[in-house]
Amino acid sequence: MLITVIGLMSLWVFSPYSAAQAWPSQPIKLIVPFPPGGSTDLIARTLAPKLQERLGGRFVVDNRGGAGGMIGTELAVKAEADGHTLLFASDSPVTIGPNLYRKVPYDPLKDLAPVGKVVSVVNVLVANPRTKVATVSELIAAAKKQKAPFKFASSGAGAFGHLTGELFKATTGADLTHVPYKGGGPAIAGLIGGETDLSFATFPSVIPHLKSGRLLLLAVSNAKRSKLLPDVPTIAEAGLPGFGVDNWQGLFAPPGVARKILLALDKETADIVRSKEFADVAATQGAEAEHIGIDQFAAFVRKDHARWKQIIDKNQIRGDS
Repeated sequence: MLITVIGLMSLWVFSPYSAAQAWPSQPIKLIVPFPPGGSTDLIARTLAPKLQERLGGRFVVDNRGGAGGMIGTELAVKAEADGHTLLFASDSPVTIGPNLYRKVPYDPLKDLAPVGKVVSVVNVLVANPRTKVATVSELIAAAKKQKAPFKFASSGAGAFGHLTGELFKATTGADLTHVPYKGGGPAIAGLIGGETDLSFATFPSVIPHLKSGRLLLLAVSNAKRSKLLPDVPTIAEAGLPGFGVDNWQGLFAPPGVARKILLALDKETADIVRSKEFADVAATQGAEAEHIGIDQFAAFVRKDHARWKQIIDKNQIRGDS
């Protein structure tokens, strides 16, 4: 009897979740602040069942789209801090939207507990062949020399592609004019049709047009060279040292969730993200599996927030103006 009791006590002491009061004790809601079917949703739905297998308790993906992801994020922020509501979000409602809009019902740096970064989406700089530029250096030189500014397309004012273009413009001093469209599809169609000259786009959105020769791939705009495009230089490597943006997705919890729970989530998330199976799914979405743990991710989010604030404020970009 004594041996049995000691054995049970040992299990309790060494269980990573014991201090979290038998967590999870009910289904875990994973809020995705975007409609079903998009990249963030697909990555979340790949992650959720794997976490369920490892942690026990049922994981339920709950899509709450609207306002660039801010509606779903607000719901997560206000949820009970018991570890049974989590948020899987991109940079849009965490580091971009709170700087873009004057009234945001949460402070992402105070009201969210970062758990782990999961993927980085591959973003590229593409051009219409009529620009007759094949490299970033040629583009910068041509943009400074010609009389009319190059036009760059994006999916809308304040979108990731717009802000990347503004950063490129500010860093190089090149004369560029932003042309917003209502969505990524129309933006790429306008670029192919010659309405614009350039675009800072997600890699999946331009793959067929690169293969057909209707668009030219100049560089990757991420900070690091992509494993999906190993032979394509980054903008930094192509002549603009220090340039690099990251369109990421990651896991968060409401503030106040026990550190033991956050550590358990981070540990299992790290193992999942490092698996080949997960990396293959991410690649289909033009993303690279890339884990960053709790403290590193918190620092990363603060840095990303500060960078977008600087770009948005300097260029006086407002989503509600």
